[in-house]
Amino acid sequence: MKFFDKLGLAIFSLIVLVLSIVLCLIGFGVMDSTIFTVLIGKVLMFQSYTNVMIGVCIALMLLAIKCIFFSGVDNAEESNEGILLQNNDGKLLITVDTLKNLVEGTVSSFNNIIDADTNVIITKDNDVVINLSINVTKRTVIKETTSKLQTKIKKEIKDATDLEVKAVNIQVIKAEDDGNNDIEEVKEVKEPKVVKEVKEKSSKDNKEEKASKEKKIEKEIKEKK
Repeated sequence: MKFFDKLGLAIFSLIVLVLSIVLCLIGFGVMDSTIFTVLIGKVLMFQSYTNVMIGVCIALMLLAIKCIFFSGVDNAEESNEGILLQNNDGKLLITVDTLKNLVEGTVSSFNNIIDADTNVIITKDNDVVINLSINVTKRTVIKETTSKLQTKIKKEIKDATDLEVKAVNIQVIKAEDDGNNDIEEVKEVKEPKVVKEVKEKSSKDNKEEKASKEKKIEKEIKEKK
């Protein structure tokens, strides 16, 4: 309830209390009822006082009508905090933060959603509307993922709070690489031409040296014979 509503109700209650006490005193004979006739007569003698009295009476009538027919808590104020549920056992206030946590918990169960920004709105008719902005991985099938997300969010909130979600609006900001889709390419490392020629020459020299040693050994064996 707003501050001015509380203040007006307090003033109206105070006036009613004073009038009730005065009427009780007149009824018990403690106070003379002619005092009101004298006061009203003096007020009516001056037009400015009369206008003030009429204005006060109209304000009190309007305040009384508001208290009688519009005494409930303002819906717009309720929507900033949450939804108030009431049954025979008492009252339950489901806050916007509670609904937001439920939505974020549901979103976190989707591995292909990188991050999300959640906004929960409760209308004056106590309808729950959820607006989501999400980033997904590159290979995500957006239509399929968002459809599953909408269904799951409605189900989770229904199961947890027994509230019906009127709409789940999803906006996909962009598709990002989550780091798990990188393909590491292994390329063949080619040796420089100079290095290759040196290796081939070295291999050829080794073969010639080996052949020369074998011939020398054969020659020495023949001489011994």
